[in-house]
Amino acid sequence: MTKLPRNERVRLHPYVDRELGKRLAEYSAASGIALSTVVQSALRHLDRTSDTALILRRLDRLGRADARAHRDLELLSEAFAVWVRLWFAHTPSVSDDAEESARRTAERRFAQFVEHVVERFTGGHRFLDDLPREVLADEVELSSLAAQRRSPAPGDPPTGTDGE
Repeated sequence: MTKLPRNERVRLHPYVDRELGKRLAEYSAASGIALSTVVQSALRHLDRTSDTALILRRLDRLGRADARAHRDLELLSEAFAVWVRLWFAHTPSVSDDAEESARRTAERRFAQFVEHVVERFTGGHRFLDDLPREVLADEVELSSLAAQRRSPAPGDPPTGTDGE
C-alpha cells in the first residue's frame, strides 16, 4: 500500500472494546503491517461492492433453491393426495373372514414397494428429476465469481490467505 502524504490523511479517534483492540494490535504485529494500514484496509473493505454483490447473488441462489424445494414438497404432497384418493376409490372393502389373508398380502406388497423405492432412490434417478429445473448458475457465472473472490481489492494488505 502506498503511503499518502500527511496533508491527505485524516486522523480518527475511534473507540473499540479492549478485546478487539488487543486482536487488532496482535494482527498488526504478527503481519508486520501498521495499525493505520490495517484499519484503512478494513474500512476500504466496507466499500467493496464485489463482496456485497457476491453475497446478494449467493442469497438469491439460496432463495431460488428454497423455492424449488418448497415447490417439490407441494408437488409430492399433491401426488400423494391424488394417490390416496384413487386408492380409496378403487380398493374394495375386505370381509372379516378374508382380513388375515389381505393383511399378509398387503405386508408382502408393501415390502415390494419399499424395495422398489430403494432401488429407484439409490439408482440416482428420481421422479423429481423428470420435472423441469431452474438453472442456479452457469459455468461462466461461477468462473467469474471465483475470479472476483481470488483477486484482492487495491490497497488490501497481503494476508497469505484467501482473505477470510
